[in-house]
Amino acid sequence: MIFPEDYKQIGISREPRRGDPVYFATRYLISYEGSGICIYRIESDGEGFMRRASHIEMISSGDEIVEYPEIVNTRNRAKLIRLAIDLCRGGVNTVIFRGPDEHVTFVHDPDPGAIMEIEILDVQPPEPPWLVYVIEGLEECGVIGDLTMSFKPRILDLRSFRGEDVYFPCRASGLGRSLDADRVTAPVPKIVGCEISREIFRAVYGDGEHRFTNICPVSGDLLVPDGPFITRCCRSERRGLIRMHGHPGVVVHWGDGPHQIEQALRMLAGSIRGIR
Repeated sequence: MIFPEDYKQIGISREPRRGDPVYFATRYLISYEGSGICIYRIESDGEGFMRRASHIEMISSGDEIVEYPEIVNTRNRAKLIRLAIDLCRGGVNTVIFRGPDEHVTFVHDPDPGAIMEIEILDVQPPEPPWLVYVIEGLEECGVIGDLTMSFKPRILDLRSFRGEDVYFPCRASGLGRSLDADRVTAPVPKIVGCEISREIFRAVYGDGEHRFTNICPVSGDLLVPDGPFITRCCRSERRGLIRMHGHPGVVVHWGDGPHQIEQALRMLAGSIRGIR
């Protein structure tokens, strides 16, 4: 697969020739030649902003190339690879994309294996779950588009645990009785929450008989990853890279916002791809 890392590596020209001046950052040229399009790989030598084209190699031409008909976020690399895969049929091997800023890029011989799938392990409500909501926003505005990640939500629905004797950690869930708003009156209550929820119950009610369902994606066993993942936990000391059931992942704090979640995803990507 050829997918330039940055739009500044792509130039637009007409019928490039060896010896032509090219911008120093140019690695590829999209050439509109008559009614057709050709894409070239280019090498240059010399110094300064404009250099001499020393090698020109055609990558794709004519009917092998299609232009995507809509404006897209050219920073979302995973999305562009998926779109290119859908269009590369019947001899087509290259798709040109145009962004809202009029910059262009292309994907040649798209490789689905270049997309890193990340599981999002979280709970609902809220709906959508917080991690899903934030990551969708980061994708939409292109903040994490360079990571070439796709995301697969795997969500534990807390509504399945409702019951007359069930107490959730916080009234904000809207699920019913909660430890922060209601007195525990059930003879043998069932605490549905994390380890801290159980500690709060014990601090208030002692070691009374109770049942406990651990919903924490990190210390519990109700959400088990099948691949690389991101999740959240209310214990700040668990922030950072982790391995669970043999899979690499990253943990953010329960209250972390978009900036911290973006940083965590970058940390995870660097760990998996060996970036230092």
